[in-house]
Amino acid sequence: MRKFSLKGNKVYFDEIFYIDLNKNTIAEFDLKNKEYLTDEEYETLIRLRALSMGYFLLSKQDYSIKELKTKLLLKYREKHIIDEIIEEFREKNYLDDYEYGRSYVRNHNYGKKKMEFMLFQKGLSQTVIKEVIGENSANELEEIKKLWIKLGDKEKEKKILSLMRKGFEYQDIKKAVSELE
Repeated sequence: MRKFSLKGNKVYFDEIFYIDLNKNTIAEFDLKNKEYLTDEEYETLIRLRALSMGYFLLSKQDYSIKELKTKLLLKYREKHIIDEIIEEFREKNYLDDYEYGRSYVRNHNYGKKKMEFMLFQKGLSQTVIKEVIGENSANELEEIKKLWIKLGDKEKEKKILSLMRKGFEYQDIKKAVSELE
């Protein structure tokens, strides 16, 4: 049994941990007339809210599996429930680290090293990172050339440093610049 208190549409399980519920759910579980939830009711409520939040978050933007799992765990705490929801999203192809990685690489103009680091931080496996970066490596010199032109009339050294901060390697920058000249 879990003690809770209802304040408005929030169900508090302690002073910090609460979940928001709509009026229908509050009525369905008869929360206005109870002080305790069975473990089964508690898990059902957490699952409903976490699932709803997962759909809401995915409707706003793409997430890697690790990112979505971390967000849901911060709010709902119950690891086994979150793991089930993540698996459900994976089975429905709402979460796919490979596709997420491909999209991330397409939408960010970082060099190979920085891209590897960024994708690793987002929880993608080394195998997936190598695959998505490998697909994009042919475009790296063209990306450097575009960025070089975009940087305009700045000093050559400043342009090189700027590109290196984006994760491009010095020899690739030199090669792209020599092709432009």
